[in-house]
Amino acid sequence: MKIEEFDDYILVSDLGDFNVEQTLECGQVFRFKKTDFGYVVYSLSHKADIYCQENTVKIVTKDKKYFIKYFDFYKNYGRIKSKLGKFPMLSSAIEYGSGIRILRSNPIEMIIEFIISQNNNIPRIKAIIEKICESYGENMGDYYAFPTIERLKEIPKEFFREIKCGYRDKYLYETIQAINTTFNVDDVYDMDTETARRELMKLKGVGRKVADCILLFGFGKTDVFPTDTWIVQAYRKIYNDDTKDAIQISKLLLEEFGDLAGYAQQYLYYYIRESNLGEKV
Repeated sequence: MKIEEFDDYILVSDLGDFNVEQTLECGQVFRFKKTDFGYVVYSLSHKADIYCQENTVKIVTKDKKYFIKYFDFYKNYGRIKSKLGKFPMLSSAIEYGSGIRILRSNPIEMIIEFIISQNNNIPRIKAIIEKICESYGENMGDYYAFPTIERLKEIPKEFFREIKCGYRDKYLYETIQAINTTFNVDDVYDMDTETARRELMKLKGVGRKVADCILLFGFGKTDVFPTDTWIVQAYRKIYNDDTKDAIQISKLLLEEFGDLAGYAQQYLYYYIRESNLGEKV
């Protein structure tokens, strides 16, 4: 993969390790829109228009440094895929989703979005997040920023109920109030993953799967294996074993893949969800 910076855009060529659709549509982020030219992506107060051309991707943005980090362009995914490709059960998944990259999203945004994502569908998740941004985020002209933690703390619990968060309203309200008071986000970066998971699971509405998603996408901790119904399906079909629950499967696959578990999870998740291997749930 080749990255070139110009005045107001980033040009990506040699796309064997970067596919925009695979990266955005693999369940790790919700603030994006599909367009005639490709995608528009929003993160915190930042925006990028992504033009998907035949052999290149053009990322038009005022925040080039932010999106170079956001798309994890500093990481060598060819090396990661080579290491994971030694596991026979992953070879098809890696080939199928070879352009997936793990985004480096903001942890507070990930905490809020993945609490909303529980037992929810993607269009509804996106709509809820958009309403939060429109109501409490800064008006950036043609879009709204994700609210700062100070603005999030102004949101009454009733607002979350009004925008159809359902039972998650109290989780969102109580978790937001805890952030940077009883729960210090910055401390998580320096914790080992097991300790960080335990701390995140003290937040209302954060179980193991949501905590692992936050650790992977918000804190860049790749020694996790978020496990939902799609991964359970994949495990049972690949390993011919229907005796284990999601937490047991998560622990087993984490042992299997170690520090590369988060990458393995994304390849497997995308494969089981998008290919004929999985059944829609």
